[in-house]
Amino acid sequence: MNYLLINDQLDVLKSELKTSRKEHLTRLIEQCRLYENEVLSKVHPHTSITYMGMAAANLSLAYLLTEQEHYLAEAKRWIFTAVDYDVWGYGFLVDVDLSASWMLYGLGLSYDWLKDYLSEDERNKFLNKLILQGNKIFNYGQENLGHCWSTNYWQNHNWINYSGLLTTAYAIRAEHQGAQVWIDEIKDNFEKVFEYLPEDGSNYEGTGYWRYAINFFLSAADYIRQDGGPDYFQAGFLKNSFDYRIYQSAPNWEENINFADVHDRRSSHSISAYYKIAAEYSNGQAQWLGELVRSKFLFREASESKIFPGILPEAFLELIWYKPEVEPQSPENLPLTKYFPDLGLVVMRSSWETDATHLSFKSSPAGGHKQWKLSWELDKKNDWKTRSLTHYHVDFNHFILIHNGASLAIDDGYNRTSKAEVHNLITVDGTGCVGEKIWQEGDLSDPERFDLNCKGIHNVWRDVPEDAIAQVEAFSTENGYTYVVGESSRMYYPEMALTRNARHIINSECGYFIFLDELESKLEHTYTWRMHSEKYANQVAENQFEIVNGKGALNVFTVFPEARSTNVDETLVEEIMTPQRPDDIRRISLKTLLIENPEKSHNAYFLNVLQPKDALQDALSQDITVQSLQGDNCIGVEIKSKNHIEVFLFSNDNNIVYDDIQSKSKWISILKDKLGNTLKTTQYDGVM
Repeated sequence: MNYLLINDQLDVLKSELKTSRKEHLTRLIEQCRLYENEVLSKVHPHTSITYMGMAAANLSLAYLLTEQEHYLAEAKRWIFTAVDYDVWGYGFLVDVDLSASWMLYGLGLSYDWLKDYLSEDERNKFLNKLILQGNKIFNYGQENLGHCWSTNYWQNHNWINYSGLLTTAYAIRAEHQGAQVWIDEIKDNFEKVFEYLPEDGSNYEGTGYWRYAINFFLSAADYIRQDGGPDYFQAGFLKNSFDYRIYQSAPNWEENINFADVHDRRSSHSISAYYKIAAEYSNGQAQWLGELVRSKFLFREASESKIFPGILPEAFLELIWYKPEVEPQSPENLPLTKYFPDLGLVVMRSSWETDATHLSFKSSPAGGHKQWKLSWELDKKNDWKTRSLTHYHVDFNHFILIHNGASLAIDDGYNRTSKAEVHNLITVDGTGCVGEKIWQEGDLSDPERFDLNCKGIHNVWRDVPEDAIAQVEAFSTENGYTYVVGESSRMYYPEMALTRNARHIINSECGYFIFLDELESKLEHTYTWRMHSEKYANQVAENQFEIVNGKGALNVFTVFPEARSTNVDETLVEEIMTPQRPDDIRRISLKTLLIENPEKSHNAYFLNVLQPKDALQDALSQDITVQSLQGDNCIGVEIKSKNHIEVFLFSNDNNIVYDDIQSKSKWISILKDKLGNTLKTTQYDGVM
């Protein structure tokens, strides 16, 4: 017997319930036990019902595996409670968006797995409801092509809605002729999706939405392959997607690197997805991470995650997708540096240990290079709006920094009203992206604007012109140096007349990062260097701030501009998480360090050295010493650590002359030992 997702492996699964799948069966049984005492509302509850479809799937699989009648009875209680609801969804895109598609996914699997165990009346009632709801969501997508999720090829609603419908379509194809119409359309959609998604596996919506959508992706790829279609597991996006996820894991492995709309730092794990990736690619690191989460992080992830229905209801997928033959393999042999070119994402780690330093930096067009280019082409050709970028932040040239378990430079997280000022970057006269003008029209307390925002229409990227992009200008990791240069001047208002806004991050692997920001304009501006943390920065010397946070700390050495204004302030962010839970408001207090040129100027050059360190040792004994350097046409810094002396020099006109150093480069780094012997050097000549 062939079942969806199980395929022809039911007997194999049963044979391993006492051996390799013993713990996964326990997980499934415990999850099913949670459902037994759940009081189910006879009318649609005033919230999302995504959990109901998942409950039905868990109970249905438990019955298939054990043939115990109480699981069948409980599955039917959940199934027919949902079947009796007039609609699927509450308050927002009722019947035609996520709540409905999650139901079509979970209940579609339940129908496929249990239909032979239902009475004729039960089967007909169940089938008719699936047809009704399937037609509703399919017709909505067709009627709104170009202007809703059905053509938002890069967004989680497209993948989830069509994967949910595809599940039901395959479950009822033998009994409903119209299901093949759904299948053909959805196959065409996923052909485009896998062509249009970035080959590097990165996800512009962030790790939280990666986790929210990945099981639907994996399911759709499985269905289509089983139906004789393309093997999308060989597409670049799926093949490389785990790389994105593992490199966006915080060093403690429990938390994430929360670029974009990530609800919290514990909403990004999916054991089932890790298992499926491990099985498809014999990926030992994915198996290792899946086992780590299952054995150590499962219930903390479940209790603290803000993504619903969460990790616990995925028990059925964990049991099905686990492949015991794949040996877990720690990531210790993976490179410490990784570059994802589509998203302009650069990751630098000091090690794979839990106390490691982790710095992630990103700079790209909104949604990544491929989406930005292709969506403009599609929209012009078809008069469509395919970019749904509500979950993408104003975070070009933004970075996140963690050390020894402490979040030292942080992201604002989930925020529908994204602005540059709540990210670790440069604002110009207090503003950042050209799209921020949209917030002058009013905030999202207006129900109409909020509704449009949820549909991906009213957001900061709505009116951003095609040529307004940021990008990684250069990336290098060789000879003991890693550096990245992000350029974002075109993201700012044209009337600001910026000609250069480039952030250079140089890592010489000596325990600190050199940050150089070039700001150049035809007009005079106040430039503000911003960095947000969980704890306030304290000024401990004329050119040094210190942030202490638990086990980790950070020195921020301010080198240039020589004349500068500094301030430490609080930045508050409040945001409604979802229209289905309007009282669920996320609040975060950002502790902000600001550095400005005190008088407006055409150009400004910020040179800062960021040194992560341990907080529980003698803090002063770890400190480096930082001395500013200035020549006739260059500025720089000399950094002395325990074993090394690094000289870094910058010239905006590529003409460095300082003592015996001469270089026709934009900047140069020379690392010497304490005896003055040159150990290594690198330079950047700029984009000419």
